[in-house]
Amino acid sequence: MLMLPTQAEVELRTGRDMSYTEVFAAKGERKAGWLELFYDLAVVAALIVTNDSFVDHPTLGSGVFAVLSLVALFGLWFLTSLIHNRFPVDGLPYRGLLLIQMACILLAALAINSDAVITWQDGLLSMAVALITISCLFAIARKRAGQPVPGIRVSIISPLLGAVVCLIGVTLSRDLLALIIAVVITVALAPIMFTLREHDGGVFPIHPDHLRERLGLLLLIAIGEGFIQLMAQIARSEQEIDYRFFVLVLLFNLSIAVFYFDDVYAENKVANPRLWRTTAFAHFLLIIGVAATVDEMAIFAGTPQSTWPPDSAGLFSLAIGALLVGFTLLEWITMGRLAPLDIAQGLLAAGVITYGIIEIVLNLAQTRGGVLTLAMFFIAWLLLRMSLKLRRTKSTALIR
Repeated sequence: MLMLPTQAEVELRTGRDMSYTEVFAAKGERKAGWLELFYDLAVVAALIVTNDSFVDHPTLGSGVFAVLSLVALFGLWFLTSLIHNRFPVDGLPYRGLLLIQMACILLAALAINSDAVITWQDGLLSMAVALITISCLFAIARKRAGQPVPGIRVSIISPLLGAVVCLIGVTLSRDLLALIIAVVITVALAPIMFTLREHDGGVFPIHPDHLRERLGLLLLIAIGEGFIQLMAQIARSEQEIDYRFFVLVLLFNLSIAVFYFDDVYAENKVANPRLWRTTAFAHFLLIIGVAATVDEMAIFAGTPQSTWPPDSAGLFSLAIGALLVGFTLLEWITMGRLAPLDIAQGLLAAGVITYGIIEIVLNLAQTRGGVLTLAMFFIAWLLLRMSLKLRRTKSTALIR
């Protein structure tokens, strides 16, 4: 049986005597602190603003640009979260860099909106500074580790290369902005994501429970931001409020939270450290799905019009599809297989996404009734799954 060193043994032995994986295992599981939660609040606000820029001016081009921007901002959050996850970093320099990064992420998100005072060049400069702070944070982590850390050089160099791409992009045309962001994602994020892997010694350098906690907090904050979006839309409205959508948002967000925390990603389900990339991707789908669906329902709650512009046709359907795909992926990750209901949910997601694409191709208007019906159907599906789970739990208890 493999015996891990105790904390006392860690303190007695020097970093030269212990490998990185031994120190990593000895320090035990991490817990998310208040500083990480504070950071998450800023990141979710940036993601919401980025999504709003597309909802306000929905076109195919703005949709692709919004997705790339969301991936880039989420990537900045994820790289910083990896630092929290893998290294016990703290102190004044660390907190100062984190604060600078938060400001840059918010500025970059504002610059994505074409109506913002901040220009797209300022947005790229802000993203460059944010990437430099990430490189500095990895450098601090390397120094404090006091010993070789697998993949740390790539983690330091890749964000710097991404920052260089941003600086070069400032000198180019705005028409190339989407391509520039795609290159930044490829250069800065991809190498780190694929460098971290299982090493000799059997210790995977990711704290799965800490990652679970951070991703869960991020989703919960996104749900909370949805309520803010709803209230802001209603407060700005000079028309009669459609309280059906007011109630619908409450039920919609509650059903997502209940299904996520009590079933698909409940604490009693073991997080799979080998599939942490897929886990992060699934949560990304959930976050953009929550943001987009609540945005649409908030719009209909605060406006009297019965339809929304044709350019936004299919947006709600695609967002519902993203939620269903995210939940299905998490079920597969935690259970290691797909039950019949999970397969049915995947097929349902494919159908909803296909319907959304058809709406976009046919340039149909997004109707109030269609959004209402699809949202109620989604809520009913989640409630059905939860009720079946409770029924199985009671049956198992009776048998025992």
